[in-house]
Order: sequence, then C-alpha cells, then structure tokens
Amino acid sequence: MAAEGARPLLVLGPGRGGTSLLAALMDSHPDMQVLFEKHAEELLMHAVIGNTLEARMQNGAPALHQACERYRAGCPLRWWGNKITTEQLSGLQVPAQRFSIDADALFTYFFDTVFADYALVFIQRDGRTCVRSKMARTGQDLEAACRRWEFSVAVQTFLHRHPRAHCMHYEDLVAAPTTVLEPLCDFLGLPFEGAMLDGTGHTGLNADYRHGVFARSRLSLEGVPEGAEHRLAKALVAAGYRVDPS
Repeated sequence: MAAEGARPLLVLGPGRGGTSLLAALMDSHPDMQVLFEKHAEELLMHAVIGNTLEARMQNGAPALHQACERYRAGCPLRWWGNKITTEQLSGLQVPAQRFSIDADALFTYFFDTVFADYALVFIQRDGRTCVRSKMARTGQDLEAACRRWEFSVAVQTFLHRHPRAHCMHYEDLVAAPTTVLEPLCDFLGLPFEGAMLDGTGHTGLNADYRHGVFARSRLSLEGVPEGAEHRLAKALVAAGYRVDPS
C-alpha cells in the first residue's frame, strides 16, 4: 500500500496514442506531477526475466512499483503519476506470446495486486490513425502495428468498468480538451485548471509534438494504410469507434 503523501496514478495507452500529450496536460496542473515513462521500458521490457508469465510478472511489475514509489515519496503535490504504454506492459508477457489479448491474468496482477493503490487513467486512439503513425514513425509492418493496437484494446476493455480507472479517447481530447479534462479532474478530486491547456508546449514532449496547440490534423483518416480498417474492424468497434460497413 502507498505511504502517506501524494496520491499515485498511472497514465496508460498505446504507443503513438496520445499518452505523452495527456501526461503533459496533467503535469501542467499545479496539483499534479506526471513523469514520462520513468523506468517503464527498462523494468517492464529489458530487465524483466523469467520463462513463464508468472515469473515475468512477479519480477517486473513490483520493480516498477518500487521505482514509482521512490519518486512519489518526494512529490509535495496532491497527485503523482507515471505514464507507460501498453507495449511496455506487454513486455511482461513471454516473448513468444507478446501482445496476446488473452491477458486477464496479467491485467489482474498488474492493476489489482501490484498497483492496487493507484488511480488509472487510460487514453485510446483510433486504431487506424494509431497504426498509421506506428508504421510511419517506427517502421513496423501492418500486422505488427495492428497486434500492438489490439493489445491496447484488451487493456481498455479491462479498465473500462474498473472502479479506479478513467478512460477517454484521444480524438475527444484534441477536439474539445476542456470538455475532456474537466471530468478527468473530477475523477481525481481536483478543480480544472486552465494551465493544463498549456501542456501542448510542455518540455517533456518530443520536440516534434511540442506544437503549442491541439493538432486536429492528426485526427484525419487520410493515408490510413490499406487493409488496416478491415484488419482492425472488430477491435475498432470494441474500442468505441465507427467502422465503414462497406
């Protein structure tokens, strides 16, 4: 259980899915500190050992929790958080089974045993534009990018009705940030602060994304890789997106 001090939270979502933007907006609130993937890649992907899911979970998840608690202990604000991606979470799976969506054991252990005292804030992005970004920025092929996004939908489904979780869509955040951030602040028991909107220029963001504005052009479905919508149709509906029935 977390010691007294700042209340803890995790910000999660798919890579290329808006987690950095959301973390930057939250960190711009005067009552919150949110770090950007502090030790997440190392402890969930590279340092984790074990040949079974159980061994890998028990090796990696507590290590990340301990690292988070060290940072949280020094935070004088009301909330402290760390943002991670669902790709990093899947690093706890056995390598041959990475991005398996049959992952309730992993989710239950990670969220309800190890991080049982953390609030959970999840952001999802339309799989079509998320896959487009993954392929363009990281060189993944269509199948690899789709599998990664489908795993994020499995996490979203687990958290959707979770009592400690608050979920949102990237498209709503970009199109109407105040309308999305006010319920998030309510969830955390904080007043909305206009300073959050200045997070679009946060120094923690990659320079390519430090626009100082909410980039609505990223919401366009132009240039979506051929076959992506068909490949992702079922997961898109599960994640709350509309699919062209044709």
